[in-house]
Amino acid sequence: MRRPSFRLLLTVLAAGLLSLPSRGQTTAPLNEFPMRTFFSVRSAETDNAVPAVLREQFEKDDGSPLRSVALDLDGDGKAEKFVLCGVPSAAGGYQWLVFDPVRGTGRGIIIGTIIFVGREADGGYPRLETYWKQGGDMSVVSRYTFANGRYVRSDARALTLWEASEFFRTKGPLDLERELAEIK
Repeated sequence: MRRPSFRLLLTVLAAGLLSLPSRGQTTAPLNEFPMRTFFSVRSAETDNAVPAVLREQFEKDDGSPLRSVALDLDGDGKAEKFVLCGVPSAAGGYQWLVFDPVRGTGRGIIIGTIIFVGREADGGYPRLETYWKQGGDMSVVSRYTFANGRYVRSDARALTLWEASEFFRTKGPLDLERELAEIK
């Protein structure tokens, strides 16, 4: 489990991110993020094959059954897993551990409700973009890159309702019945 000082640091960082001033309705949407596919918590299925020891990588965990989404990230023909924790992070978003079952290792924690898998890659692994509703009128978009064997957050931005609407407008129509399908 994480140390309490790490939890405090995460809470302070999340509060700082959300306290950034809003740029109003004239703000342009985030830069384009070319998507290969996307999925949400709806796609996560109970996965008893995930080693229980991986729970230690979550910020907090309640011991509920782990669920996962399998997706070949590095193109080796073997699926990595996005393992969903039953407890949200201190900032409020869903915690996902990117797990490499072939090597038996975690590849970093990402936070979000919807995960967008990009076409651009770093170190052979695609960039990721996540979205989650913070509460009230705020949402959070984060981007993750792959560095030194792990996914790390490279950018995060709090969005107003209008900015979230613009964010999804730039994504084009997202058919929730076609999660994990290749986007042309």
